[in-house]
Amino acid sequence: MMRTFIAVDVASSATIGRLQSDIMSAQGWSARDVKPIEAHNFHFTLIFLGEIRDGDADSIKAKLSEVQFEPFTITYVDVGAFPKSDAARVIWVGVDSAGGQKLSALAGDVVSKMAGLGFQADKPFSPHLTIFRAKGRPVRMADIASKYRGATFGIDTVDRVHLKKSDLTSSGPVYSNIYTVAAKK
Repeated sequence: MMRTFIAVDVASSATIGRLQSDIMSAQGWSARDVKPIEAHNFHFTLIFLGEIRDGDADSIKAKLSEVQFEPFTITYVDVGAFPKSDAARVIWVGVDSAGGQKLSALAGDVVSKMAGLGFQADKPFSPHLTIFRAKGRPVRMADIASKYRGATFGIDTVDRVHLKKSDLTSSGPVYSNIYTVAAKK
């Protein structure tokens, strides 16, 4: 058995890493309050598949190979929180409207293909990049959302979708690509 999900990786990790440092410093958060997502783990989860058997990977790869899309760009904008800024469990960076629509359409196509294999998304796709997770109790974001409203944090080209394996370790998750579908150019 292996824990899997389908995702798009992030290349603009240095800029977003600096944003994480700025927010932690401005908020006075420590490692006891939040866990910053490591830059090499930045990704957009299109669908979480959960535990699958090794043999199921072949049918997932076959369905994923049917996904066709052209490369597109996304611009990282704004900072927000789930469920709300005064009791945040997840702090995220959003994407521009046009890029978000294309990313949502790509996620919809992937979810549709996976539905044919019996997988379902546990919640509707929301184009956001998780940069922190609260530890223990929720954190307050104070004025962070308004401070960064309209700010941009880099641009990426979405040109690959990955079937990923997640190995949970004591020092955090380790992700590895099992299969990749490239955009049609």
